[in-house]
Amino acid sequence: MRGVLFGLAALVAAVPAVAQESGWIGVSIEDQKDRGAIIRRVEPNSPADKAGLKEGDVIIEFNRQEVMGVQQLTRLVRETPVGRTVDVKVLRDSREQTFKVTTERGSGLRSGRFELDVPGVHILADRLARDFPKFEMNTVYVQGGVRVEQLTDQLRDFFGVYSSNGVLVTSVDAGSAAEKAGLKAGDVVVAIDGKNIRTPADFSREMRSDSRPTLRIFRDKQEREIKIE
Repeated sequence: MRGVLFGLAALVAAVPAVAQESGWIGVSIEDQKDRGAIIRRVEPNSPADKAGLKEGDVIIEFNRQEVMGVQQLTRLVRETPVGRTVDVKVLRDSREQTFKVTTERGSGLRSGRFELDVPGVHILADRLARDFPKFEMNTVYVQGGVRVEQLTDQLRDFFGVYSSNGVLVTSVDAGSAAEKAGLKAGDVVVAIDGKNIRTPADFSREMRSDSRPTLRIFRDKQEREIKIE
């Protein structure tokens, strides 16, 4: 299993009650062997799309700061205020090009609702503001066809996970080994092969290290195990 994607489009979904809004540019990216982060997907009509960034571009500078990899770029984007225009330098066809990108709020807020990618679950922004006043969803990883996101304390309560372990599965690729094993969106992975999973990075590392992992999950507030063949 290879590749780690960060979906910057879903890095932060903060309701209006949160004082400081984080920037969003609308790309999914992957680490390079050397420096930079390669764009694997550009969200339609996103800031990146409007600026002219394309799939396959390698981001090497953001706001005049050299980009060494996904985690650093993620932090730089999140720390950029909404509405600020920054220079984004990329490698395209072995040539450096610079684009002006203006950050925006995440797409969930622009549409007036936050949608968790779990079948049948749609959480309106006004409910988030009432029930989860400091709601955030942070790092997004894709590994082996499984997309996971960081759990917050509010989401732990929502899914019935009362420990510091766990990442939320938000989608599983059709036809993947994980889907065939029965893993579903809405499951919370708390351990892989007996090792506790606290962050999406933990999930990615353990999934890469074992081609046939055993996942301990919570589903419907009950614990169970899934073996991926």
